[in-house]
Amino acid sequence: MTALNPADGHDDSYLWLEEIEGDKAVTWVEAQNKRTDDFLCDDAYRADYDAVLTILNADDRIPFVGKSGDHLYNFWKDASHPRGLWRRTTLESYKLDKPEWDVLLDIDALNKAEGISWAFSGAARSPDKTRALISLSFNGTDAIEVREFDIPSKSFVADGFFIPKAKTQVSWLDQDTLLFGSAQNPGDTTEAGYARVVRKWKRGTPLASAERVFEVEKQDVAAWFGVDRRPTHERLMYWRALDFTRSHISVEQKNGPHAGQRVRLDLPEEVSISGDADDLLVSPKQDWTVSGMVIPSGALAVINLDRFLDGARDFEIIFTPTPTRALESWLETRHGVVLQILDNVRARIMLTRRSGDGWIETPVPGLPDNASISVAAFGGEDDPDLGKDMLLTVTGFDRPTTTALWHGAGDLEPLKSSPRSFDATGIQVKQCHAVAADGTRIPYFLIGKNLQASDAPRPTILYGYGGFEVSLTPSYMGVIGKLWLEQGNLYALANIRGGGEFGPGWHLASRKATKHLAHDDFAAVARDLAVSGVTTPQKLACHGGSNGGLLVGNMLTRYPELFGAVWCSVPLLDMARYTKLLAGQSWIAEYGDPEIADEWAFIRKFSPYHLIAPGKTYPPIFITTNRTDDRVHPGHARKMAAKLEELGYPVWFNETVAGGHSGAVDNTKQAQSQALGFAFLRRTICR
Repeated sequence: MTALNPADGHDDSYLWLEEIEGDKAVTWVEAQNKRTDDFLCDDAYRADYDAVLTILNADDRIPFVGKSGDHLYNFWKDASHPRGLWRRTTLESYKLDKPEWDVLLDIDALNKAEGISWAFSGAARSPDKTRALISLSFNGTDAIEVREFDIPSKSFVADGFFIPKAKTQVSWLDQDTLLFGSAQNPGDTTEAGYARVVRKWKRGTPLASAERVFEVEKQDVAAWFGVDRRPTHERLMYWRALDFTRSHISVEQKNGPHAGQRVRLDLPEEVSISGDADDLLVSPKQDWTVSGMVIPSGALAVINLDRFLDGARDFEIIFTPTPTRALESWLETRHGVVLQILDNVRARIMLTRRSGDGWIETPVPGLPDNASISVAAFGGEDDPDLGKDMLLTVTGFDRPTTTALWHGAGDLEPLKSSPRSFDATGIQVKQCHAVAADGTRIPYFLIGKNLQASDAPRPTILYGYGGFEVSLTPSYMGVIGKLWLEQGNLYALANIRGGGEFGPGWHLASRKATKHLAHDDFAAVARDLAVSGVTTPQKLACHGGSNGGLLVGNMLTRYPELFGAVWCSVPLLDMARYTKLLAGQSWIAEYGDPEIADEWAFIRKFSPYHLIAPGKTYPPIFITTNRTDDRVHPGHARKMAAKLEELGYPVWFNETVAGGHSGAVDNTKQAQSQALGFAFLRRTICR
């Protein structure tokens, strides 16, 4: 049944603002930007901008690396290279205070030579490590242009592999063959704007003649794939992404009893898997009963892949979640399976190995108790027995980020440490809980100086996301610490439903018809902050971006009495038309389909653009977007700002012309965005 809703735009007087480069729309944006600059860009803004840029461009920050072959690769931006350098070094050199870097590609020099504002979007090394597939985006778009690059000569390959601008996934099969999916034309593109067809492309043949090897339906979200070139374990995996959460997964092996066969795996549609060696590891998003055994939602189970393909279903359970203990991710290594666990939103890294009839967990030594810790493979893609080294990254709200190697046993080997970006004297971190309307305890972190002191209520930022099973965990607050915490202000991070902090169930609790629960949880945290006395509604601001922009848009329209200001970044706001704009179709599993009457009935209740009404008392709102964001359409932010302004509400708007959805094309853009946001807060909740 088709819904009678504004999705067709007939009743939308600001539909013209969806014309990204339309003359009228751009003129409106420029006027709004000037109005905002005139209001916010004072001496304090300029000081904040300089402070942020100093932090982002610091020479002593960590150069994060990935290992491939004998080299460590890094992408680096600084004041002299705002678009960045792709470079490499050796592990021995990297361990020095000042490594010797071999610069392979200077993006700023490339932009000057070609007259195009390219941004670096990654590089994939060839099997022999002499070539790379360089991904370049225009000003940070998700759409990329792919070019083959010769590493020894530091130059693009004449007549080499080249894929024009599109949303593209690409990988090497061998030195002369690529596997790729690219939304080049309507026939190869899903309704969500992603690749529908995966092709195999031989060197020296036209791109258009590349062989179709896998395809999905037009209404599916995308066709994804994975390539494992590990000796003796070469295999391809294909995902038919039905929506953002459900997939049909197939495997095609080069070796073994099923060599050359493409077999769809008999798994639930909502599942995460890996298969880097002999075993298939499976984590279902909902309880899965198989051969009389229940594998709980969020658990991790394992079985030999060939035996599974032969019909065996006698899984072993590696990890079982608890109400507070959830599996974030895992890594297959030669030492066992390394688990990245959240225990009441605190990271735990465990090595688990078979022992008798079960699996035994052993904590990785030397890690802090109250921090975020991630683990990644450190090279080893050519090792048939999986890699032996792991790279661990450790960070906390007031703890500068550090990295270390772990070799599967013994102590960690420290590698790099970030500098301190702000004075953390007196800074404390406290985990608190608010109670939602249905009695669910919602945790949040409160960060600031002297939290136990009975001071007067202080200006506070409440940040949240609450969607797509994304977990918000502690990370070093370099910029926020410098611009906000040093002044004695407070910051709160809410772990609301819709995220993944407590496993898949925490996400499923706030999806589609129950999406509003994430927003209600956030409001409960806001109330708790005021009731506890640390702040007041007049001194409390909320901040969120993307799905978090939808969250804080709902704070403005549904809970305006709880906040003194709203900072809304690259947001979704028009939930009637979101599926018609850029990648919006891919998020129907999260929000629902506004074209279906029954679903529009609940979507409308959390669509901020439609909830705006005259005669209300709304707090001031600052809305930001990016013209080159090809994921969340800038029309959401533009139309919301225009409608609020029409009704006389206090609204400020800023649109940058480069940066994409992340806004991270160069450090100057990030510094501008942060400085404007804090200038807005100074003029609202800090008065």
